[in-house]
Amino acid sequence: MTQTSHTLQQDINFLRTLAEAGQNMPLTCGPYLIVAGLVFSGASVLAWAATHNALGLTPHAIVWIFAAAMAVHLGAMWLLSSRLQQHGAASASNRTLKWVWSGLGSCIATVFLAAVILNWKFQNPLAWALFPALVLGLYGAAWQVTALLSRQRWVWCVAMGAFAGALLISALSNQPSVFLAYAGLLLLLSVLPGCILVRKQAAG
Repeated sequence: MTQTSHTLQQDINFLRTLAEAGQNMPLTCGPYLIVAGLVFSGASVLAWAATHNALGLTPHAIVWIFAAAMAVHLGAMWLLSSRLQQHGAASASNRTLKWVWSGLGSCIATVFLAAVILNWKFQNPLAWALFPALVLGLYGAAWQVTALLSRQRWVWCVAMGAFAGALLISALSNQPSVFLAYAGLLLLLSVLPGCILVRKQAAG
């Protein structure tokens, strides 16, 4: 019992240290969020065009559009990680957030492939209808962790916005406008907060 209490206290102290470090150290995930938001919002706009058979695209191209976006995103993340040197990136809070957002990206890629399999197996678009809401829900979870570590109130607003956006996207399912709404939400919940973080980092 004493050993368990000691371990629990160590975990609490570790989380407190992360939170205090996150409050004092500028967050360095801004550029990654900007790139991710731009890549996938652009893909969503192309998907909307495909639903209208515009730009030489057909609805069957939507899967390939997002698959290509994931490949572009993966390459961009690798370039940023290998070439972008940021002050404070090695801090405990920024390393933790890097792992959180990296895990989120892996989860989204896995769910995307699972949706492809489910759609092929059951010939049912329900998996695709759920996918945008799931992505925004995962964004909300990642922003919630970011808010807890950084203790910045505005980040909580982004997290709550992501959760609300997931519900909004669900309400717009089976409508071509869902892709435009998804693109707009990615700009609002990824690109804009990323720009704010980059500006705060530069000011710090």
